[in-house]
Amino acid sequence: MRTACNLRSCSKKRERLDMWKSISIRLVLAAFISAMAAPYLECQAVVPPDKDELLKGMGMGLATIAEVNGYPGPKHAIALKTELGLTRDQLKKTEALDKVVSSSAVAKGDEIVQAEQELSKLFESGTITEKVLRTQLEHIGKLRADLRFIHLQAHMRMKQILTPDQIKQYSELRARENKPEN
Repeated sequence: MRTACNLRSCSKKRERLDMWKSISIRLVLAAFISAMAAPYLECQAVVPPDKDELLKGMGMGLATIAEVNGYPGPKHAIALKTELGLTRDQLKKTEALDKVVSSSAVAKGDEIVQAEQELSKLFESGTITEKVLRTQLEHIGKLRADLRFIHLQAHMRMKQILTPDQIKQYSELRARENKPEN
């Protein structure tokens, strides 16, 4: 009889423990889901999600294809000017190019943000049609292509400013910078 009571007592304890485990798991999952959803919900408030980067004229990886294929970027070349041994003339040309790219990218980024916000307003007002949507998306796509052109063109021009040895050294230095640490 005593063993049966102990078994019942153990069984109830096990049931309570299982119940608490279940509640704990649910709380942990709810916290996890909430934490994962928070950035998404915050992003929804910012139109477009890359607004800050666009308004600052940042590269955002738009010229990665050039970078990995031996076309240096002006901003990185300036940062590596000592290691690359840039001449005064090279540095002057690189800084001028960087300035043009930066101002052009900021202006184009502003246009993109305005067009994305117009699209958002059309959805908010409920006045969007498929034709208007197509037109607005094509406009935004063109603006984003123009922005990418600005960045890629700068990489092409940098290849004309640097010597082949400097380009090789640039690629090696950038590869080391981007190499993940073990």
